[in-house]
Amino acid sequence: MQALPFSRPFDVSHLGDGNTQHQRIEATPGECDDLALFLGTVAVRCLQADVALTRRGRQIRADIHVRADIIQTCVVTLDHLDTAIDEGFSLTFDPDVRPSGEFDEPLSVTDDDPPEPLVDETVDAGIAVGEMMALALDPWPRRPGAEIDRDLAVVESVRTSPFAVLKSLKEDD
Repeated sequence: MQALPFSRPFDVSHLGDGNTQHQRIEATPGECDDLALFLGTVAVRCLQADVALTRRGRQIRADIHVRADIIQTCVVTLDHLDTAIDEGFSLTFDPDVRPSGEFDEPLSVTDDDPPEPLVDETVDAGIAVGEMMALALDPWPRRPGAEIDRDLAVVESVRTSPFAVLKSLKEDD
């Protein structure tokens, strides 16, 4: 998998227990272009995030609020579609989690999200933001009111169906 093109590492070794470090991060125009390519969108116009990193014992809790303006392509009309992301999320980073993401204890689907690895007392908020954006984007964006012509969709599916090709070969005999 391609590495995320947006990185903002923060050294948290100086944070005492219960202390919080606040940062605002923004993507440069070049990073926005690289993010658009990574996300498969037409463009990322702007990306900004407010980050709060708080030490809790050996762990770091990251509370992040992301705002981004993105241009996607409507899957029906192929028109450009403005998309806004305005979401908050939280992650926990733990030095006891191996960089591979493996855990010593079994995980359950009812558990909270497992912690992320905390390597060398560094939290990369940019990578967390890029991953959240990928999850927040609609994989099938559709302009309001855009509808697929059902008759065309049925004809196309029959035309490209492998069974239709096999049937035509049998009819040629």
